[in-house]
Amino acid sequence: MTQSKPLSSFLTVLVLALISSNVSAQTAPSTINAIRIAEVNQPIQVLSASHDTDNPSLLIVGHDGVVHFWDPQSGVRNTPFLDLGANGLNILDFGGNSEQGINGMTLDLDFDNNGLFYIIYNGYRPDGTGELIDERILCFGTTEDHLRADTEVWYEVLELVQPDQGHNGGQILFGPDQFLYISTGDGGSTGTGAVGGGSGGDDHGPIGNGQNLESLLGKILRIDVHGLNPYTIPSSNPFVGIENTRDEIWSYGLRNPWRFCFDSENGDMYIGDVGEVDWEEINYEAGGSSGGINYGWRLMEGPDCYEPIVDCDPNNSITEPIFAFPHENGLCSVIGGVVYRGQDIPSLNGYYILSDACGFGDTQFFTLISDGNGGWIDQPLVLDVEGGFVPWTETKFAFGEDNKGEVYLCTRYFVYKLLFDPLSPPVDEGGEEITFHPNPVAAGELIRMDLSEVGNVERLSVFDSAGRLAEVHISSSNGDNASFYTTGLLTGVYSVHVDIVGSDEIVYGKFVVYGE
Repeated sequence: MTQSKPLSSFLTVLVLALISSNVSAQTAPSTINAIRIAEVNQPIQVLSASHDTDNPSLLIVGHDGVVHFWDPQSGVRNTPFLDLGANGLNILDFGGNSEQGINGMTLDLDFDNNGLFYIIYNGYRPDGTGELIDERILCFGTTEDHLRADTEVWYEVLELVQPDQGHNGGQILFGPDQFLYISTGDGGSTGTGAVGGGSGGDDHGPIGNGQNLESLLGKILRIDVHGLNPYTIPSSNPFVGIENTRDEIWSYGLRNPWRFCFDSENGDMYIGDVGEVDWEEINYEAGGSSGGINYGWRLMEGPDCYEPIVDCDPNNSITEPIFAFPHENGLCSVIGGVVYRGQDIPSLNGYYILSDACGFGDTQFFTLISDGNGGWIDQPLVLDVEGGFVPWTETKFAFGEDNKGEVYLCTRYFVYKLLFDPLSPPVDEGGEEITFHPNPVAAGELIRMDLSEVGNVERLSVFDSAGRLAEVHISSSNGDNASFYTTGLLTGVYSVHVDIVGSDEIVYGKFVVYGE
């Protein structure tokens, strides 16, 4: 994927919202402050290293086979949590096709006790057997402290025989029902690229793998895993006991569902399905669904007939996407995201964040909000990162989520954390809060604190969004203790800690700087 010009300092992100009737498009934040937390090769997922919400450590899953261990004090640890790549087990199919490698990971529901986790990848088994091109789900054990994988302890849960490279899907997540859900692509074989449908995609038999209920490809699967033992089939799966179908299938008619998620509040599922030629789409399934949904591929691509091009007759048997966007302005590959349920960005609560791998500048992203009447409204959201995003290397790969519901963005070489809405910054607990005027303030302009009920300033410390000390102001000799200029401060959100003369009380506040 190529780009014809550098990305701007602001990166717009898609937001899709499932909201109640008392929420409107105007409630969506227009900007979210984000910070780069790690530099690794091709990160495709971020998840917490424990189910314990007091544990801030993260696992950053690399497409190249390396799962990195990150903590806020020291960053990325030198010794990885797991390495299936060339410097580790060397069992990965990676490099020949951009879609091959590690595709997803999740911790066992009892990880903090049993240390087990699941990973889905293309390549050999740890003993060197199997086909390189195939995709497989393995359960691994960990060391006693659960800080590193024990590659001597493993069990192959499921093998997906791939007819071609690409279209692997590869997200694995435990649903609210505690069953493991798996997204699988149609097995590759991209068509001719002819627009308007019928380009030969999913050329696997007369109806393609997506519509074939005897194939596990082009589906969302649902199984009951048991660690280092064989999985079983939930009796409530929609095709259990039906002839010529696979019991593992939960829903079908998907081309390449690279990323899907569950809303942790209500169990709703959102599926980002990568398109063939003309359309990218987001599919939706309400929490509590009994499954069995047909999302259309290859009969449909987005809202259009694909194969056959005319008279495809969906027959009301297909559930159309809630959102689809065409391949315009460089858009190429939808990146499904997550529903925000964290604490740091209240204005984002309930919104589904998504993106596209390609595109140029502000044309590559969207926001969507339910209109309360079965439709959806789109609205942009900007990610504000200090210094901007690095041109040419910021292809979006995935979003991630920690066990507190905070959200991360994975690009080709970097991981970012979404921090807060600059128009509604988080308030520290404890102490007294002061206000600033004007706020937001233009870069280089004078800003004044309201100190009427606080006292005289001894020292004022200004911290950027990463918590780094940006400036220190000492009480001036002319007696003006309540104002200072924002000269030299970049666009962004700043927190302020104020030492008051003769007091040990904590005084704090926040202000926003925007460009001149």
